[in-house]
Amino acid sequence: MRCFWCNEVKEKLTADHIVPRALGGTLELTVPACQSCQFILSKAEFEVSRKSSLAIPALAASLSPRHPNRPRSGHLQPTYLMVPHPYGGYGESLMSAGEKMSSLPYIEIKVAPDEPVEARIRGAAPADVQKLLDTFRDFLKVKRGPGELVCELTVNTDLDPNISADPGFWPRIIMLPGNRLMVRARNPEEATRFCNVFMHIAVSEFQVDTGPWGEGTVITGGTEHMIALSYDPQCVRRVAAKIGYGLFRAISGECLQADLDGEMRQFILGNRDSEDEPVKEEPERGTFTTNDDPHCVVISSEPDGLKAFVRLYGLHLRVDLGMQRSDLVPFGVICEIDGSGMRQASEQELLKALNEVNGMPFSHPWKKKAEEVVRK
Repeated sequence: MRCFWCNEVKEKLTADHIVPRALGGTLELTVPACQSCQFILSKAEFEVSRKSSLAIPALAASLSPRHPNRPRSGHLQPTYLMVPHPYGGYGESLMSAGEKMSSLPYIEIKVAPDEPVEARIRGAAPADVQKLLDTFRDFLKVKRGPGELVCELTVNTDLDPNISADPGFWPRIIMLPGNRLMVRARNPEEATRFCNVFMHIAVSEFQVDTGPWGEGTVITGGTEHMIALSYDPQCVRRVAAKIGYGLFRAISGECLQADLDGEMRQFILGNRDSEDEPVKEEPERGTFTTNDDPHCVVISSEPDGLKAFVRLYGLHLRVDLGMQRSDLVPFGVICEIDGSGMRQASEQELLKALNEVNGMPFSHPWKKKAEEVVRK
């Protein structure tokens, strides 16, 4: 009863996917892990599958969310995901696992100094915007004591410079999955002006018109969406290390050299904060496509030591497993991205995967903490 990751004896262990379920992994390749390690690893896997650049192809793969009954499960969590709206301004979009991109409900108000106040309501249906208003109004109904806050709202001031410079962008309040409200504005001052005006709407008797809605507001294919993603890129490397190291040990039944084995597990669990990491990635991150190409993981004995090559949605990563093994025959697995199964890679697939990375430079972009992606 020893956990595969922390190597400690535990009373209860459960099966942990070597390839994360959110990336299409199945129970055909699992290792025993304790609850504490599973919780730590799930946070890194969430960062990769819902917040990183790999989240876009992951969510486009028609893979069901892990918790279908949880409102916040299975959604891309970007800094922003916006699109020019046919009636002016910029719409707020939601990307979800196995679904087409949809519109988030919001109320935007023009609060530019010395200009007339104007307001626009946006959403897929009138009921969605009315629910936004009702949710905020429910906050106001709760009795508060002297000096207590009426409510607390998240305020997001991260915007694309082009959007921020466009007078067509108005600050807004948005309803996110799980009935969470967020204010988006250029800066704190604009957010304050917006909230002052929005409060007048909220305490009034205004109701959203339930008449004809949305005619001519269809976002056509090919429309440019502006996406900003903010995440810890080390989580991508930790997940790659988990996959490569886990596959090697699960199939070979062997451990790495003593010191390296412990260091690898500590890196995977996020306890090794050093620039000397066992994982490198291709400098040019490549084009992340939304096709059906499977993931591929290959263990190979290279001239400079044992390596695991991990390909996730076109991104190649190399996990250094350290020891020299001239007797090891390359082996690998193919993992379908839609969660339909995993299988042993054929000889032709192994050769193709090794040819892909032959001569490919791998580097370690340690300083890179955020990435902005434009998707068309």
